[in-house]
Amino acid sequence: MNREKREEARFEELRKLGQELHVPIAESFWELEVRDRDEKVVQHLRQRSHSWVRNAYNMMFCYLAGKDLDNSSFGSGYLSLRDTNGAVQYGNGPVCLGQAVSTDSTSWGYRGPAGNDAYGILVGSGTNPEDFESYALHTRIANGTGSGQLTYVESEGHRITWDPGTLTMKNELARYFNNNSGANIDVNEVALALRGYRPGSSVPYNYMTARDRLVTTVTVPNTGQLKVTYTVQLTYPA
Repeated sequence: MNREKREEARFEELRKLGQELHVPIAESFWELEVRDRDEKVVQHLRQRSHSWVRNAYNMMFCYLAGKDLDNSSFGSGYLSLRDTNGAVQYGNGPVCLGQAVSTDSTSWGYRGPAGNDAYGILVGSGTNPEDFESYALHTRIANGTGSGQLTYVESEGHRITWDPGTLTMKNELARYFNNNSGANIDVNEVALALRGYRPGSSVPYNYMTARDRLVTTVTVPNTGQLKVTYTVQLTYPA
């Protein structure tokens, strides 16, 4: 049995154990599909994600514990967030989402609007290894039609499905990227960045929650298109 199959077998055991013991086990996957100008699939990758970063862990802990982000330091033992510009965010409030905002819209959450490369599903060319302390892509590919740029299409809507057999809730979020730069573009990293409030205020910031280093370079040909899908799923207790 190769490494990937052994790993999947262990995750399946973990999922079932979490279901039995009523311990939530969140799973995530990413998928990349490249099409050429004739809409022919020329490259396809899918892999389990292992790269929730400290921001995601702090968000989860604060929601489960009902606790504010209350520390100006960022790192082990501190409850705070680091935004994609590197600034530490904290305050008298919950994680980052306030009242009267919809994370199903393209104004907040993970659904980035057309032409926006600041939040949502993002892509980059950086080759740095995955790092739990990451807060931004190593080398973000900017939106546009110039050299080395991709056009960011508006994120697709959330696609929620429920499997009654395994008691699994699944959310698929996809985004398309068009290459009109005049040359091939290499993608080596993908990320999820959430648009939300600074705790205790109405100032919006962007927080990267996951960054994945691809197992192999994905090349988007000139006039081609890249589709990136992140899937997050949770199995409920029986």
